[in-house]
Amino acid sequence: MNKISWSQVQTYVQCPYKWKLNYIDKNRKFTDSIYTVYGKAVHEVIQHYLTVMYDKSIKEADEIDMPNMLVDKVKYFYSEGVKNADGEHFSKQSELTEFCVQGAKALDWFKRHRGEYFTKKNWELLGIEVPIEDKYKSVGVLGYIDVLMRNTKTGKIKIIDLKTSTMGWKKEKTDPMKRGQLLFYKKFIADKYDVDISMVDVEFIIIKRIVWDKGDWPVKWIQRFEPPSANVSINRVFKQVDLFINEGFNKDGSYNTEATYEKLGVNTKCKWCEFAKSPEICDKGKK
Repeated sequence: MNKISWSQVQTYVQCPYKWKLNYIDKNRKFTDSIYTVYGKAVHEVIQHYLTVMYDKSIKEADEIDMPNMLVDKVKYFYSEGVKNADGEHFSKQSELTEFCVQGAKALDWFKRHRGEYFTKKNWELLGIEVPIEDKYKSVGVLGYIDVLMRNTKTGKIKIIDLKTSTMGWKKEKTDPMKRGQLLFYKKFIADKYDVDISMVDVEFIIIKRIVWDKGDWPVKWIQRFEPPSANVSINRVFKQVDLFINEGFNKDGSYNTEATYEKLGVNTKCKWCEFAKSPEICDKGKK
């Protein structure tokens, strides 16, 4: 059975032909960048802190040297990225150092203000990188939840997705594909834990890399965003998912190799596409 993820839905909405190249034709060309390396490193540092905090104590969590851990993680993920790129470097030491210094400031702020975002009072940690392995219509569904919490008083479950951003989210808040990710997960987490979907809340926590000092105004390195998650929003998301499945797959869950997949990227992000420099695979970027 073929499996879908939210990233596949995003790709299909952006450009059906790009999705075909990636998944039907098996031409996936993912390469790391300083941003993906940094994002993975920050994720793991914060997730480790939360694991220690909830499984052991806040005191032990606060003793973690988060800046040094970040450096170690950046080095590790960068070396893995270079290895996967057949030895080709995609950053330099000065840039890696700059990102680590900025990240250290964000992590220090997070530790000092942690109580604004995570508390042990009435909350328990259900898991980190919690897998979603389910079925929807004719396909399997695969995903991972960064942080999953449960309120021990109300029984409500909270899905938290950690994001890194240069200076925070603005237009991303109105991007249906950004917001839709957690609404997509919400249904499957409700099924996984056998609760009504109304008992599942969703939240993005965005860790900024750069903030501007605004004098008398307090500067926050962490941004919280709770997207609308009522049934009308969820239904809107699954209309896109349904369209994707109906067009990209046959009734038995196999890929629809007979369909004509549109090349839409030229009007949006064609120049950023991994196939932009491969005219033998996709010539749309020439337009």
